[in-house]
Amino acid sequence: MIARTAFEQILKEYDEKQLEAARELRERREQIEREVPRLKEIEDEIAGLSVSEAISRISGKALPGSYKDQLASLRAEKDKVLSEAGFTEDDLNAHYECEKCRDTGYVGNELCTCFKERVTNILYDQSNIKEILKEENFGTYSFKYYPEGEALDAAKNALQKAESFIRDFSRSEDNLFITGAAGVGKTFLTNCIAKELLDQGYFVVYLSAIRLFDILSDVTFGSFRTGSEGASSEFVKKHIYDCDLLIIDDLGTEMVNSFTATQLFNCVNERILGKKHTIISTNLSLKQLQDNYSERIFSRIANKYTFIKLLGNDIRMTKKLEEN
Repeated sequence: MIARTAFEQILKEYDEKQLEAARELRERREQIEREVPRLKEIEDEIAGLSVSEAISRISGKALPGSYKDQLASLRAEKDKVLSEAGFTEDDLNAHYECEKCRDTGYVGNELCTCFKERVTNILYDQSNIKEILKEENFGTYSFKYYPEGEALDAAKNALQKAESFIRDFSRSEDNLFITGAAGVGKTFLTNCIAKELLDQGYFVVYLSAIRLFDILSDVTFGSFRTGSEGASSEFVKKHIYDCDLLIIDDLGTEMVNSFTATQLFNCVNERILGKKHTIISTNLSLKQLQDNYSERIFSRIANKYTFIKLLGNDIRMTKKLEEN
């Protein structure tokens, strides 16, 4: 599954990064100590003074006035012997690919931006959308396939709402519900939005409705394994419920039943409560959404989503006809 692959691969990568940083530090340290034998003596003396200071604080006894001078002198000597050998103080520290999280993937309890970017890259690589975004973006967006009148007006209105969604992304709690017949440009518009936000550094996860419910089914019924049940739940929480933007494409193409209805409500509701943005694209009309899913799903979407309806002919079919 896409979730398991991404999660396991990234955790392994971060473990390897930390091991590599530790190995490099150990080898660099050994080299420095060979070339600067006085370094170890200085560090031992500094450590001894630090221990004396700690003991004096606990006992309430003041250290001799020369303590600070000794410490400053040792530190200055340390810098000097390192510099003379062509090293710096920084060479004695581990060097991480990401200094913010020190290659752990987390800053405090939050996912680091480097981790988010890695997940996004894997998800997009596996879904082939990365290549699609090179073709489907605002730079290639065109109104030429929308007939004059209602369809063209709807397309222009959709573009305005999409641009507003992107512009206000960091300070709003808006979500989008994009509806329309097959081939009228729903996915194209969604891809345009995804690319803009990815380029701005946001954590965007794109899943077809079928893929989303496959993942949620695996987690719920226990066939999804990443070493432990908790790891699967962690993936869902961090990458489906907590990503900056979740795109659910083609809602309604999955088998609709009580399980998918419950999971859709949980996902929509959790993201609303967490003030995270969601885009849902579907061929379903509002009436069909209400009939196919529960009333509470319809209510949450009706109250918390901006609606975009695209009209017109099947653009994909029109393009194929032009090619022939």
